[in-house]
Amino acid sequence: MIRKLHRWPGLVALALLIVLTLSGAALSLFPAMGRLRAVPVEAGLSVATLASRIQSVYPGVEQIKRAPSGQITAYWFEDGTPGAAVVDPASGQAVASADPNPVERWLTNLHRSLFLGDGGRITMALGALAMLGLALSGVALVLRRVGGARRWFTRLRGPLAGRLHVEIARIAVLGLGLSALTALWMTASTFDLLPDAEAVAAFPGAVSGQMGAPLADMAGLRDVPVAALRALSFPYAGDATDVYTLTTSVGTGYIDQGTGERLSWAQAGVGQRISETVYMLHTGQGAALLGVLLGLMALGVPALAVTGVLIWLAGRRSRVRIHGNRAARDAETIVLVGSEGGTTWALAATLHKALSGQGQSVHVAPMSAFAPERYARVQRIIVLSATYGDGDAPASAKGFLDRLGKSVALQGVPMAVLGLGDRSFPAFCGYAQAVARAAEGRGWQSLLPLTTIDRQSPQQIARWGRALGA
Repeated sequence: MIRKLHRWPGLVALALLIVLTLSGAALSLFPAMGRLRAVPVEAGLSVATLASRIQSVYPGVEQIKRAPSGQITAYWFEDGTPGAAVVDPASGQAVASADPNPVERWLTNLHRSLFLGDGGRITMALGALAMLGLALSGVALVLRRVGGARRWFTRLRGPLAGRLHVEIARIAVLGLGLSALTALWMTASTFDLLPDAEAVAAFPGAVSGQMGAPLADMAGLRDVPVAALRALSFPYAGDATDVYTLTTSVGTGYIDQGTGERLSWAQAGVGQRISETVYMLHTGQGAALLGVLLGLMALGVPALAVTGVLIWLAGRRSRVRIHGNRAARDAETIVLVGSEGGTTWALAATLHKALSGQGQSVHVAPMSAFAPERYARVQRIIVLSATYGDGDAPASAKGFLDRLGKSVALQGVPMAVLGLGDRSFPAFCGYAQAVARAAEGRGWQSLLPLTTIDRQSPQQIARWGRALGA
């Protein structure tokens, strides 16, 4: 079941996940570039001093914003014309355009909504949900394959595509899961599905009515470091009833423009801090290195998509067609197959051909189809069982042990169990051993002692074949 939950969402959402992760990886570079371009802020600089410097250069300043990267942007209105620029906090002078990067804006719209508005946002959220499901099911599958969390980075064996798929997943899964979770949180916030986390201060009922207090002397701004600033909005020119609006990392409040005193304040709650943290974790804004790391992990998705498709195609190609397979009720020899990747089916096809060539009527079926009540002419049962991971049942053997445990041993019908596995795993052929013990416990006669094959060894298979023939 876990394999199906992992396989089909990945195949169905393949193109969407590639668009989602490639655009996300590209966007992860912009916070780092913004961090590199940001003009350093002198230690201990207060919002009061910063605002005073900017106002001295742009008397019509209306708002100052600080980006998570540390970049300071000023917005002003002079002679009926609006203006904006990234400014140097040491001088208040413009150093760069405030216009958003068109490439970043295009990528952001693609990443958020595929340029399709709310419908696109929901589609991308479904993509994030699929990625979260793939991450969780992938973790479960890797743990089963390697034999537990302590062996998470153990050496892998097997086909190249399968090894690459697991190697990439083991490194990238944490970042992909984190990106998917934060994306779902941000989508829920966009559609107002979460409680409003923003702190909102009550607008002051009374102000001093004075205007023109020097910004550098305002107590309500002097004690706030620039590092905590989010935005400072100036009062409307000539309106003595208006106030400064200050937003910081710890809350929001209003400052009297005549006295510089704080009039009201709303402390940031837990919800707002969580939302800001989620935004930082998802975008890398304010944590440029983390953003780059998450972007690199996101690049693993196209590689996982390619290797995943190769694994799926290999599995389909390995489904051997059994020519001349007899019905279960007519067969003298029943061959039951427990296979994960398909190689055991190839062995079953070879065995079917050899036995049929000796005049036997043979029925080959998955172990999950075990039904002794249907075997009307059976003389022997041969079980070819791989082991998945650390002793688990392979895909085509689900439910076999339960059926075997409820069965009544057929009189005079012996059973042979052949285990196929890899000695690098702690529970080498663990599932086949469990099958052999369960068969003995239910009274089934033994056609051959349990034999285990390491990595499809041709020599070991040939020896078992000679013993079976004898």
